[in-house]
Amino acid sequence: MLGTSISAIHTGLMPEVIRVEADVSGGFPRFSIVGLPDSAITESKLRIRSAFRNSGLPFPQGRITVNLTPANFRKRGSGLDLAMAIAILRAAAILPADDGTTAFLGELRLSGELAPVETAVSLALRLQAANVERLVLAERQVVPPELAKYMQTIPAVKLTDVIAILTTSTHVNHVTPSVSVPPHDAKHETDLQPGLAALDGIRGKTAEKRLLAISAAGRLPLLLIGPPGIGKTLLATHLVDLFPDLDARTALATLAIRELTGPAGHLYRRPPLRMPHHSLTVAGLIGGGNPPQPGEVTLASEGVLLLDELFEFQRATLDALREPLTHHQVHLARAGRSATLPANFLLVATANPCPCGQRGYGECRCMESDVRRYWSRLSGPLADRIPLIVYLNRQPTTPVPPALDVSAQTLQARVQHAREQLDQSEDDTPSEPPFPRWLDDTAAAFLRKVNERILTSERARQQALRIARTISALEGRETVLKIDIEEAVLLRSHAHM
Repeated sequence: MLGTSISAIHTGLMPEVIRVEADVSGGFPRFSIVGLPDSAITESKLRIRSAFRNSGLPFPQGRITVNLTPANFRKRGSGLDLAMAIAILRAAAILPADDGTTAFLGELRLSGELAPVETAVSLALRLQAANVERLVLAERQVVPPELAKYMQTIPAVKLTDVIAILTTSTHVNHVTPSVSVPPHDAKHETDLQPGLAALDGIRGKTAEKRLLAISAAGRLPLLLIGPPGIGKTLLATHLVDLFPDLDARTALATLAIRELTGPAGHLYRRPPLRMPHHSLTVAGLIGGGNPPQPGEVTLASEGVLLLDELFEFQRATLDALREPLTHHQVHLARAGRSATLPANFLLVATANPCPCGQRGYGECRCMESDVRRYWSRLSGPLADRIPLIVYLNRQPTTPVPPALDVSAQTLQARVQHAREQLDQSEDDTPSEPPFPRWLDDTAAAFLRKVNERILTSERARQQALRIARTISALEGRETVLKIDIEEAVLLRSHAHM
């Protein structure tokens, strides 16, 4: 007789749904596992036998064959123990047949108790995407309560508990989410936002804060250039504080990504901030290695990737940013398998204007050849993908209207409103006539002029329009005015601030 169950494992960087098939037939007693299992899965035979015996369950007599499908890649880990045990029980007619809506994750102890598995959140999200409605796992498995919004999690202490659950009701609709972190640990980072208070504490940088808001609202990559001590890094680290909170689904996805690098802790509703050292390699940036790990562009997804002292990074590492900045994802291939990982991050970088840091700000000691070599780390194609390249000044070059001097909390609210407005508006932004209807007639006439004189490439025109639309949305307007185009062109032209 054939019994089946559903589970999931990680194959490098990507979770994969596994269908477990068990066949119990007559003949000489033998227990075999096929489907490219590794040694940990092969050892499951001993754990399952002992778990049955110590749980008071009869182990089927005869030939038992367990198949793990798909069978074209190697399966690793002990997280399939419970699913294999359930498939065997179904093959022996001890449990009802599989309905295809309940999955099982867990390692079996010799006593029959269930042990938690690694990367449970990412596995659960993959199973939910495969239309699995319920997930049985160890009671000691730590999962965030937000997961219950998307699938039902069923905690169990031991194998006999799972049998009781499945035989009581095949549709199990009376259970609660499994154990999560204690309340004092589960506190969201949004309950207190010290970053906003710290941003308010930065005085005399109203124009720079507005620049951060433009970058955050429009998801526009930003490069801040200035001498040492001017506050580039301080401002850049606070940009993520202007981001709105992540929704539950996105927060779970970022937690699932963090799981791939080790214990992920609890759920955070604040967007991630990644600030790697300048010795970062290409593999460290986009992912890879042995065993494969997600790169910084994936770990920063839905948040900010801050590259401090940009020109200290290797050029090859920086050039690897071009695909993620354009497509917001990375494609990795290893051992005949490929994976597509998210890379929906906002790039923020800081740099000195020259090796000594004083060019244009004081007495520069650098030779022209040194400056050219320094700037050569930033290739033309990558620079073209950074619409906001701004030089910071020690003193504001123009007075800032009092209306723009608002609190960080107000700026964050404006960023969230602007994002919602931009997400709901038209996707197309033609930079040549006929212009979109959200462009004012005076602004359209001005845009024609700058298209001829300043914005010489199509990418530059598109970026200027994106900046202008973001400025308009931050001001609460749906129509882009001439002043928005003027400010966008200024920011697009390596403005001094």
